[in-house]
Amino acid sequence: MWRTELFHPLIVHLPVVTLLLASVAGLLRYPAKSNDKIFLERFIFVMLTIGVVTGWAGIYTGQLAYNIEVRKICDPKVLQNHQYWSYVSVIIYTVALLLVVFKKYIAALNRLIINVLIVILLIAGGIILGYAGHLGASVVYEQGAGVHKPVDDCSDYNPA
Repeated sequence: MWRTELFHPLIVHLPVVTLLLASVAGLLRYPAKSNDKIFLERFIFVMLTIGVVTGWAGIYTGQLAYNIEVRKICDPKVLQNHQYWSYVSVIIYTVALLLVVFKKYIAALNRLIINVLIVILLIAGGIILGYAGHLGASVVYEQGAGVHKPVDDCSDYNPA
């Protein structure tokens, strides 16, 4: 159970959920009423914070899994694309988080422009994260990365 390549799927689902929730909240913020906007801004901040921190942990554990699985799968290019787009999405969300944190200190730009930029980053991050997830699922479910393959008679199966 505690193989190094399994740390990645153990960790990566939390940032996927929290970052996608931040993206959805970013879309809901504009049509929301004033009180709801305050809640959604705080919600976006919390989801981005959790998602970015655990996203970078997912990147780290993904690199550990990559070093093990890249030699075992049929098409390493899919794994490399998964890794690349995962980096892109986490970087985009990190920039969005930095803008959320520092937007009240950025006096040179109009606050509306910063808010629109944040939403654009959240949408782009969500789309790219979805694509990276699709590639990750392809690596696991089409190529069997990280999956234990029992012998034909299942004699090595050891139920917990």
